[in-house]
Amino acid sequence: MMERRSETVLVVDDTEDNLLITACLLQAAGIRCLTASRGWLCLEIAKREPVDLILLDLIMPQMDGWTILAALRDDPATEQIPVIMFTCDDRFATRQRAMREGVVDFLPRPVVRARLLGCVRSHLNAIARARAIDAMGQTLDSTLAAQEDRG
Repeated sequence: MMERRSETVLVVDDTEDNLLITACLLQAAGIRCLTASRGWLCLEIAKREPVDLILLDLIMPQMDGWTILAALRDDPATEQIPVIMFTCDDRFATRQRAMREGVVDFLPRPVVRARLLGCVRSHLNAIARARAIDAMGQTLDSTLAAQEDRG
């Protein structure tokens, strides 16, 4: 039986108040939260920590959200991590680009607490279901292989 690990969300935002508020909301909901205030730090954390989901600010200095997203998708170690983009830029073209580039959801700011938690929880639940299905598939494969060996 697999050990259940804590769900982990990496919050990436250059504005310290936004970072702290979002992290506190998630932690109060029982979600393990890591934070990064710069793009390079996001990439470093995502490579070394078991991150289930990334909440990514779009407008940041040095590396904006688009650059970070592209770097995540270009690295085999991070390419499968789902990303939710949250930003003040709520234009339709921005939303379209985000979805086209592989963002799983888009939260315009200011983010309402219930919407943030609902969105994060929904994606974490989907991830947990996918992992459970994978585990069942592995168990089935092992059982079938064992039966073939005996038969």
